Amino acid sequence: MTLPVPDMNQIMGDMGRSMLVDFMVAMLDANGSVLFANHDLASALGIDAQALRGQKLGALMAQAHGAADMAQIMAFLQRNRIWLGKLALKRVNGSAFTVQVSMLTHRNAEGELDHVAMIASSAARRLDFPICATDHQDQFFSLLEGSGTPTLLHRDNRIVYANEAALRLLDATGPQLLACPYDQLAALDSRPQLLAHVQFRLQGVTDQSRHTLRLKTLRGKLRWVEQTTGIVQIDGLPTLIDSFVDETANREALATEARTRKVLAHVIDGNPVPTFVINTDHVVTHWNRACELITGMKASDIIGTTNQWKAFYPSPRPTLADLITAGALDEDVKLLYHNKFRHSTIVLDAFEAEDFFPGFGQSGKWLYFTAAPLRDHEGNIRGAIETLVDMTERRLAEEALRSAQTGLEQLVIERTAQLAEANTRLAADVAQRRNAEAQLRQRNGDLESLNAQLTQAHEQLVQSEKLASIGQLAAGVAHEINNPIGYVHSNIGTLQTYLTDLFALLGVYEQRPTDPDIEAMRRKVDVEFLREDIPCLIRESQEGIGRVKKIVQDLKDFSRVESTQEWQLANLHQGIDSTLNIVNNEIKYRADVVKEYGVLPLVECLPSQLNQVFMNLMVNAAHAMGDKHGTITIRTGVSGDQVWLEFADTGSGIAKENLSRIFDPFFTTKPVGKGTGLGLSLTYGILQKHHGHIDVQSELGKGTVFRILLPIHRPLPAQPEGAQNG
Repeated sequence: MTLPVPDMNQIMGDMGRSMLVDFMVAMLDANGSVLFANHDLASALGIDAQALRGQKLGALMAQAHGAADMAQIMAFLQRNRIWLGKLALKRVNGSAFTVQVSMLTHRNAEGELDHVAMIASSAARRLDFPICATDHQDQFFSLLEGSGTPTLLHRDNRIVYANEAALRLLDATGPQLLACPYDQLAALDSRPQLLAHVQFRLQGVTDQSRHTLRLKTLRGKLRWVEQTTGIVQIDGLPTLIDSFVDETANREALATEARTRKVLAHVIDGNPVPTFVINTDHVVTHWNRACELITGMKASDIIGTTNQWKAFYPSPRPTLADLITAGALDEDVKLLYHNKFRHSTIVLDAFEAEDFFPGFGQSGKWLYFTAAPLRDHEGNIRGAIETLVDMTERRLAEEALRSAQTGLEQLVIERTAQLAEANTRLAADVAQRRNAEAQLRQRNGDLESLNAQLTQAHEQLVQSEKLASIGQLAAGVAHEINNPIGYVHSNIGTLQTYLTDLFALLGVYEQRPTDPDIEAMRRKVDVEFLREDIPCLIRESQEGIGRVKKIVQDLKDFSRVESTQEWQLANLHQGIDSTLNIVNNEIKYRADVVKEYGVLPLVECLPSQLNQVFMNLMVNAAHAMGDKHGTITIRTGVSGDQVWLEFADTGSGIAKENLSRIFDPFFTTKPVGKGTGLGLSLTYGILQKHHGHIDVQSELGKGTVFRILLPIHRPLPAQPEGAQNG
């Protein structure tokens, strides 16, 4: 028959691996049959371990009534958790040997006996208990097992038994505890004390039977216990029996209370607020330095007494802290403090009060005091704490404030009369101010009208400057137009003669197509020459007419009315070139123009206004040449988000004292009648409108350089304040 084998890995793990070396181990089912036997047990019996499976343990016992004894043991284990004793086992050769046995039960989820773990060792080395079970042993171990007091049996520094309460106390299983030396249960610092206690008890010293020490559980946790040790006779040998009372919680509570008292003492003594504490017996336990200073009574004279009243009153009476400690009601407090007290708005069951104490200092003091109960973790009152605050200065300040308020009220009455008089004068001043405001508004209206006229005059002046510039250029433009018109007129006259000859030749040819005179006339007219010259005449005429058209278009763009212009992306090189085309007659006899153009993007601007700027700078540069022929160099480029343009000339230059005035309206260095003084002023205004900038560098006799900076894109107009929120 094959018997089920429990999970031996789990069971052996619970017993501890060290036991497999020193002990014979077997696993029995609920009927006492062997489920498993280790090698040591099989070797001791002289049987193969596999052959032991399924055999009754009672059949392996040497005594005559082995089966009956085993039945008695199993009946005991059905009621209890552990059995300790000796068994006589027989080898296959018939010889017997005695073993010391511990049997531990393992139960299922319903609490029924599932299997039994048996641990045996040679009784020759460890004589402990009598063979098999006895009635008094059953009763003894049943009593220990059912006890809630942690109990151990030990001998020779070896634990032989531990009840369930002891296992819980030491955080251990039965096999773990049986494998642990007895002295290892004590913390390292308590171990000598434990061993000395055992020796005293073995020597019969009874006054050493109870003492306190620290145990170390098998999981490393320390526990304070009170140990009582007795001696019992088991198997005729003295065996020590220990019982323990766990004092860990009490010790921790006492330590916590001590720490709390220490912290409270530090807090109170270091507090700058006068403070004292009493216990439930109204005895002062704390009287800090600040309290000594304000009351004049030393802590050494007060602490440990109930004389706290002496600091405040001439005869015995309860302080506010005494009333709280005694659990007084509002009526009791009111009898002593009348209407000078109130409940605290912060601390439950606390009171606040304020009173005058004539015995403090030379003239007495006003004190504000608070008292609150001190409670334990269960909410019971264990005392009270009272704090004091010197309010004398505040009270004196309040009195001074009331006096000042009385004087202030009188002063207000006087000032009210003065204010009424001042109001009368103010009313007259207001009337006078209103009259002045009316005059100011009228003057402001006049100024606005004058400003409108000035603006109109400025616009007319600017337009006049532009018309003056156009008038100044009219002769040059007429000269420029006259040249192409002249050769166009000449070409048209010649072309008319050519066409008359051709038409005559064609007429003769139509009348006499075969007449020999036609050839003579053809040679006279020179048709081959006409074929070459007529296209040339027409091409020259077209170029001349195109040039006239370009000059007229540039002049039209240049003179465009400003109010009709819009901001647009423009090619500044094209604007410079068209302006040069217009002012060519002003420049070509005075200077050569050198273009050093860079690569420019399209610029957002008012093109005709910038053309006006270019014209002013180039015409001024040409006029600066005087009688000599010079050079005007135009350079362009890009710098970040701006473009730059330079107009450099080799003219006479500008005197240093005039550099700061050249952009002023009506300022000019030209002779009277040669300039209005508005050209550079207009230039400066146009560049300001474009958010640009102009610099000038000049040296007499060497020339002048004007440098212009313009943003590529027109900056967005600034929003008025509050526009985003509106």
